[in-house]
Parts: sequence; structure tokens; C-alpha cells
Amino acid sequence: MKTTHTIKYSLLMGIGLIVYFLIINSIGLAAQSYLSFFNAIIVGAGIFFVIRDVYKNQTQFKYMDGFVAGVTSGFIATLIFTVFMAIYLFEINPELAQELKTQITTAGNGIEFALILFIFLSGFATSIVTPLVILPLYKRSWNTREVRSKQKPLNQR
Repeated sequence: MKTTHTIKYSLLMGIGLIVYFLIINSIGLAAQSYLSFFNAIIVGAGIFFVIRDVYKNQTQFKYMDGFVAGVTSGFIATLIFTVFMAIYLFEINPELAQELKTQITTAGNGIEFALILFIFLSGFATSIVTPLVILPLYKRSWNTREVRSKQKPLNQR
């Protein structure tokens, strides 16, 4: 498995997430948490391309290589986006952090940590689930003509 594909798509996903956030922030919709659903689409597209490249570059595709490449690239992109959001929310635009604090209820004072943890865990969960959804597209079927021609039907003895 080549790690250059993983790193390339990780950076592209991270940049895509940041650009998407900056676009919705410039429109004034950054506090609308339901728009973070589109983060999953960005990450899903990136993971699809990572798995596709792993599939193309292997003569014998291994499920685990595709899964590891997908999770790794999603994890790196999530880290990039989480670090960006931490800097943006607490250093550049603390008003947005205050607005998001009103939407989240926690039993304690560590709401800053909860915001960052939410961003990280939602991205990481997407990074684990998405390869599991995409990998069956690349699974080779056992129901091929060659296999069926070698099998004998049950009613023939």
C-alpha cells in the first residue's frame, strides 16, 4: 500500500473541509450544526478516491489495505480540520464558539473541550464507517461463470 495516496487525499480532504467551513462561515451559516453533514460527503469522497487508488495499484486487492488506507486518510483529514477549528473557534472567532456553546449542553465547565471533541469524534466516526460502506464496491464476486461451470447442481449425482 502506498502512503503517498493516503497523504495526498488526506491533505485534499482537510483543505476541502476547511474551505467548506469558510464558505458557510462567510454566508453566515457556520452556527448551523446540521450543515456539518456535508463534511461527511467531503470525507466520503476522499476516502472513495483513496480506496480506488489502492485497488488500482494492487494486483491482488486486500480488503484490509483498503480499510486501513481509508481510515488513515480520514483520521489525518480529521486531525487537520480539528486543529484548524480549535484555532479558529478560540483564537480567530470566539463569538462563534460562544454561539455554539448555547447549542450544546454539557454537565460541566469544559465546553471548549467538548466542542473540539465533538468535531474530532464526528470526523473520526465518519472515517471508520465510510470505508466499510465503500469497500463492498471493490469486492470480487465468487459467482462468476468459471466458478458456476465447475459446480455441479444438487439434483445431479
